[in-house]
Amino acid sequence: MIQRILGQFVQEFQKNGSHSLLPHLRKTTSIKLSRRFNHNNANSNAEPIPPQTTKPEFHFVTSVDKNQDNEHLRLIFDSPEIWSDFVTRCQTIAALEYGNSLTNKRKPTGLFGNPELATPNGFRVAAKKALRRVHLLVQRIVKANTDDELRKVVKNLDRLSDTLCSVIDTAEFTRTAHPDQKFTQAANWAYEHLYSYMNTLNTNTELYQVLKNVISTPRISSKFSTEELQVAKIFLRDFEKSGIHLSSAEREKFVQLSDKIITLGRKFTHNQPQRPINYIDVDASLLNELKISSVINKKANIARISTKPWDAQVVLKHVKSEKVRKAMFIASNSATEEQVKTLENLLKIRGELALLLGMESYSQIFLIDKMVKNPENVQTFLRTLADRHRTKALEDLRLIQIAKQQEIQSESLPTVYAWDRDYYTEKIKESSPTQPTTPISPYFSVGSVIQGLSKLFSRLYGISFRPAEIMPGEVWNEDVRKLEVIDENEGKIGIIYCDLFNRFGKYQNAAHYTVRCSRRVDDDDSEGDISTELNITELGELPDSEPGETIKGRNGRYQLPVVVLMCDFANPTNSKGPSLLNWLEVETLFHEMGHAMHSMIGRTDFHNVSGTRCPTDFVELPSILMEHFVYSPSVLSLFAKHYQTRDPMPIGLIHSHLNARSQFSAMETQYQILMALLDQLYHSNLATSSTFDTTSILANLQDTVGLFPSVSKTSWQIQFGHLYGYGSGYFSYLFCKMLAGKIWKDIFEKDPLSRDAGQLFKKEVLRWGGSRDPWLCVGKSLKDERIMAGDSKSVSIVGEWIDCL
Repeated sequence: MIQRILGQFVQEFQKNGSHSLLPHLRKTTSIKLSRRFNHNNANSNAEPIPPQTTKPEFHFVTSVDKNQDNEHLRLIFDSPEIWSDFVTRCQTIAALEYGNSLTNKRKPTGLFGNPELATPNGFRVAAKKALRRVHLLVQRIVKANTDDELRKVVKNLDRLSDTLCSVIDTAEFTRTAHPDQKFTQAANWAYEHLYSYMNTLNTNTELYQVLKNVISTPRISSKFSTEELQVAKIFLRDFEKSGIHLSSAEREKFVQLSDKIITLGRKFTHNQPQRPINYIDVDASLLNELKISSVINKKANIARISTKPWDAQVVLKHVKSEKVRKAMFIASNSATEEQVKTLENLLKIRGELALLLGMESYSQIFLIDKMVKNPENVQTFLRTLADRHRTKALEDLRLIQIAKQQEIQSESLPTVYAWDRDYYTEKIKESSPTQPTTPISPYFSVGSVIQGLSKLFSRLYGISFRPAEIMPGEVWNEDVRKLEVIDENEGKIGIIYCDLFNRFGKYQNAAHYTVRCSRRVDDDDSEGDISTELNITELGELPDSEPGETIKGRNGRYQLPVVVLMCDFANPTNSKGPSLLNWLEVETLFHEMGHAMHSMIGRTDFHNVSGTRCPTDFVELPSILMEHFVYSPSVLSLFAKHYQTRDPMPIGLIHSHLNARSQFSAMETQYQILMALLDQLYHSNLATSSTFDTTSILANLQDTVGLFPSVSKTSWQIQFGHLYGYGSGYFSYLFCKMLAGKIWKDIFEKDPLSRDAGQLFKKEVLRWGGSRDPWLCVGKSLKDERIMAGDSKSVSIVGEWIDCL
């Protein structure tokens, strides 16, 4: 019915003609990963209509209406007028359906449809209710003494995890995205309160011992499903990584070291923007009349230039004088002694923590539950990749050498330094005859891209998007759209909230947030949480039990996944038209939707392994794979149409941008390899050495693996923010990029719209979430037993796939 009403308005709008629009360009954005149990993730009044004696007939759009339905999807993102009308008419329909007075607004709900979160205080209430349920579950688990109760231990641990994460995950998103400070403060309180409690559970010896006994008792564990056994092992490993096996004194030291790591990590992150050299003074005549916003004339012929990232980039890209570029590079990559000391202390404390746990290095702790398993395998992967890829990277370097040779009129190829890279790559791109001159953003409105994603998923997986009603209070901003994810066989399988447009104070990076994971709920046995010994009147209110929904073809009832996609695109307006994206922004949206599809399709029985709750060196595979589809002409033909004329993007324009994209990509990959190796060395046993020196380690890597000589008086490592939040895991992006490239090449490249290819990837990878060995997922997709083995040889083979980058 919603689609039918919207369709009527769309037809009226199209009769009146569309608006003249202008392109809007935004910067490239980044990604965010989800977490698991061990957290180491406008309302308008209804229009008056004639009274009816019977309720209107409600129906879903049929296949006959698919083309028009796709237009509805596009226009609710591209036209504020249609979006506003859609919201209004949804409320009108709701009023009729529920028999409300048309002059009254529908009863408000709370965030994500949770009435409890209609006010900021709801987060405190939700947190306290969750803790009551968790306390009951803890007691139930530790007192389990019958086979029936012991058989439920893994299920109850997963319910415990879901109870906490349902509040923690919602709170984490809200404290990041909500424009109301009262909501963000309340959400932050709930997050920190429950997060702290979760850390105490990770060191609960009674829970650990019960779980360990259950796993080691064949009469119990032999009845576990494969998924249930995987969940049990994950919980056991998480306990052990938290020092559960240590003595009381050692556990106390573990907590102290963990607290130090958090304190040093925050200090490292907070100090990053600070520079010991805030400006450089240069001969103004050397700036080639370049206009830099922060130049202050100290004297008539001297220019003072800020070393902030934006100004430094302008100088490094556009100033001809090598002397000026060198001065800027050194100044903008310098560090204070305190900044370097903070980083080195952080890395040393992580090393001490590893030694306390009986490990050789922090990297060994981090990698134990990842695909690569250990530091040696990561080194094998990165060194194999570096050696095989270096030839391509040197080809890029030679182009820069030739350009520099021509400019400085040298008889031989000169040495290229780090301050030369951006300047000469920019010159080469500008002088290239194949450099695109026609913008592509008019072909990429946000609505068109969402429409294209729905069409693509329909072809591959039989899944599409349907605009959904938003109740008053359900979202945090009136620009948020809600999509129901519809499977052609199973019906509704999840919800995606799309917070895609810019607003003041909004988090600027792109992200995929898991608000609620999928899991089976009909077998929860929540009544069994309350023992006969408890006084129910003193217990207090508990969270409502999730009723779940039935899914065609599956037994039981399931809690459906809910996620949020957040981006920072320009706002559409009625006067200027839709938000238009550059190619990198389209790639970003495809990337984040890859995470969302993993969440939607990976609907497992257990919360702890659903969707994106899988190893970090596997979780980026579905999202990076989606980036390949952006560059397929057959996929672009589904949606890349001019926002005014609806003409398809010319094939020549596609090819020119594809060629431009590949320029100097090998050099960039070599740089990523260097950073991944640096991350591994910093988290190796070198960190606990008395001679540990992060600057020397970086310089040595630059001189042996990098393309440019190391530069004295610089300490770029303090700008490597991932060292805290993603420590020892930076290689994961490259690793997943290789996996995704291989799957694209072997499965999708020949026919990117093939249902058979889509079903294979869905069957072998997406539907498992984190419940299956990732090596088995990838190996079965590729039909390669060498990969299924998941050993050091498998890792080395992945490193050889350089043609898949």
